[in-house]
Amino acid sequence: MSHTKQLEEFQKRLNAEVAEIREIQTKMMKINGVKSNLGAQQNENEMVKEELKLMEPDARVYKLIGRVLVQQDKVDAAAIVDKRLEYITAESSRQDKLMKELEEKQEHRRKTIGDIQAQAQALAQKGQKA
Repeated sequence: MSHTKQLEEFQKRLNAEVAEIREIQTKMMKINGVKSNLGAQQNENEMVKEELKLMEPDARVYKLIGRVLVQQDKVDAAAIVDKRLEYITAESSRQDKLMKELEEKQEHRRKTIGDIQAQAQALAQKGQKA
């Protein structure tokens, strides 16, 4: 293969790797957004849980459904909040795992780019000597 063709091939491979890194970064940004929302939901639910603990045993609890406040049993409300917190914690862990996988993929792509650049430089130096 000619020197120019090989350099063009390296450039195509580099462009493909850069495109993959951009795609990974887009996914990582989405995960960060999801994690941020989960964090806000977790804080909100923890505050509700604490408020429920402070209430008198016979206090009335209301849940907003649409535009209507519906009375709810305090024990049921606490159980729902606990389940919601479990879900949020599990989803947050899942997002952390996805982020770690994407970080590993990104690092692999960066190493591949470094390898391609090193090969291209070696070829360019070889071409200058010839």
